[in-house]
Order: sequence, then structure tokens, then C-alpha cells
Amino acid sequence: MSLLQATDGPVLLGFDFPLGYPRGFARAARLGGPGAPWERAWRHLSASIVDGADNANNRWQVAADLNERIGSLWFWGVAPSAAGPHLTRHKPLTELAVPELRHAEVRLRGDGWRPFPTRHLLGAGSVGSQTLTGIPVVQRLRTHPELAHRVQVWPFETGLTLPVLQPTAIVIAEIWPTLVPHAHIDHPVKDARQVTALSQHLAALNAAGSLPALFSPQVTPDERDDIVAEEGWVLGLG
Repeated sequence: MSLLQATDGPVLLGFDFPLGYPRGFARAARLGGPGAPWERAWRHLSASIVDGADNANNRWQVAADLNERIGSLWFWGVAPSAAGPHLTRHKPLTELAVPELRHAEVRLRGDGWRPFPTRHLLGAGSVGSQTLTGIPVVQRLRTHPELAHRVQVWPFETGLTLPVLQPTAIVIAEIWPTLVPHAHIDHPVKDARQVTALSQHLAALNAAGSLPALFSPQVTPDERDDIVAEEGWVLGLG
């Protein structure tokens, strides 16, 4: 927060977890109130997730409650002690009320990658828990009194394009660092290599004037509607 407050901008702020759920999620979970489906999901998670300074949180309970609201075991993957009738340890073989994958994950898999779905909460590579606990953090940044006038979330608030940037703008986007080669980065931690490589890649594109193209992927009109209203997209994908 202090870094953002001290930076004049413009700033591109990337988060390495999904910022949205598959199309139909908010409707299936009966998340009411004003705004687009992504806003209703963000508002519900922000009101439901309790995330302590000791890293303890109630994500299992929130996921179980969402499953009960949806009427199917959509979320799965949980510590044995927290498993119950509405949240199971193993992937259930039941019909889903909400698609398993967003359009972005379908595209990634078509390109040969192996992204994990947002419904998968526990296990190596899973991103579901990060999404449940991360979205409320992004929402706090988005609505913070000192930052709200600067922040736009791509593509939800901008459409699938780079908005006209004010001098102090902060654009929030979903990233997937695996998309960029990182073998040339010298660091003992893989995550650090990936993030450093992606940062350098984006900076080079910006210097060359090529960065705006990343904000306008090639998608169908139907995909575009889902992406902007609820699912989100990965910056730099297709």
C-alpha cells in the first residue's frame, strides 16, 4: 500500500491468481446486489473471508457455504479436518452447475499449458485458495480512499483494451508468469525468477510501445462478454 501511495504512476499492478470465476458462478451462487457478476463475487468474498495476520483464514467455510448455495460440490480440495458434506477432499464426480474452466484456462490448455481451475483449493499448483483470499485484498486496494480514484481493474472496468491512462493511474491485471521464459534469470527461487522475467518483459514492451496490444486479446464476441462481465483474462494471453 505504501509503495503505491508513494508512486506517482502510472502503475501496472499484476496479481498471480485468477481475478474472476467461470461464467454463471455469481448467478448459480445466488450472489445478489448491484453490479456485474464479478462485482457481486468480489463483494461477497470481501464480506465473507476473514484473513488474520497469522495467515489463518476461514476459506474452507466460505467455500463450503458457496457450494451449498450453488447446490453442488463445485469447490473441492480441503484439509481432512475441515472436510464435510459441502466440501470434499477429493474431486467429486458430479455434474457441475458452473463450468470448471474459464475461457482463459481453456485457451491456456489449448496452447499446451496446464492451468488449474479456480474450484481446486488444495494441492500442488492449485489456485483456488489464493483466489478466495486474494480477491478481498485486491478489493481493499480498489476501494481504499487514497487509491480508489486511481485504480481500474482490467478487463472488468476497462473492457478488453488499455484505458486512457491518467498520470497517476493504477491498472490491476491478472498475470500468469509461466508464460514468459525465465531460465536466464539468476535467482535461487523459481517464483522470483518468473516474476523478474515477466517484469523485464513488460518493461521492454512498454519501452517499445508494444504494451497496449497485450490488453486486447483475440476472442469471440461471446467470450468477450463473459470475460468482461465475470471471468477476467490473463494479461499477455493470446
